Amino acid sequence: MRTKILAFSLFLTIAFVFGVNSGFGQEKAQDFELVDINGKAFSLSEHLGKVVLLDFFATWCGPCIMEIEHLQALYSDYSSEQLVILSISVDIESDSLPKLQLFAQQNQMQWTVARDTDNVGYKYGVSPIPHLFVVDTEGYERYSHIGLTAESTLRSEIDALISENGTGDSSDSDAAQTGSYYSLLAVIGVCGIALFVIAAMAAKKKAGKVKTY
Repeated sequence: MRTKILAFSLFLTIAFVFGVNSGFGQEKAQDFELVDINGKAFSLSEHLGKVVLLDFFATWCGPCIMEIEHLQALYSDYSSEQLVILSISVDIESDSLPKLQLFAQQNQMQWTVARDTDNVGYKYGVSPIPHLFVVDTEGYERYSHIGLTAESTLRSEIDALISENGTGDSSDSDAAQTGSYYSLLAVIGVCGIALFVIAAMAAKKKAGKVKTY
C-alpha cells in the first residue's frame, strides 16, 4: 500500500513541476538570422525576454497588406521591451530589396522588415500567406495563424504571454529559464529518491515473505 501511495505522490510531483514549466511539451521556435532592409543583421534568439510576432508575407499578397493595419496598431500599443514584430517576405524573387524598402515606407512599417534569404518560411512550414506565429519570451512557438488575423486575437495572445512573463523584461525571462532548469533538476532528484525508496520497500516486502525453515 505504501508503495502505491509513494508512486502516486511521485506522479503528482512530476505533473506539478511540468505543469508550472510553460515550455514543457511545446516546440522551440527555430532560430534564424537575416538582414533587414536597412542592412542590419538580426536573429530570433536575440529577442529572448520579449514576445515576438513573426509575419510571413509578400508585397503582392492582398490579405498580407490588410494585415499591416493590425500590426501597426500592435506596434504602437506595446513597448519595444514587450513586443517585437518581424515581417519577412517569403518571395525574394519578386520582392527585391529596393521594392521591399519602398513597400515598407509606403505602408509605414516601422518594425523590422526583411527578405527571406535563409528559407525561414520553409523551416516554419509557411504556406499560404499571410502566416503569423507568436513566440513567447522563452522562445517557444505558442500560436500560429494562417490568413488575415484580427488585431484583437493577436492582442489577447500577446497580453497572455506578457502576463506569464511578468513585466516583459529580459531579466524575468532569464529567471524563468533558470527556474525551468532547476525544476527539471528537482524532478530528476525526486524521481531518483522515490525510485530508491520504492525499490528498498519492495525488497523489504519481498524479504518478509521468504519462508524460513
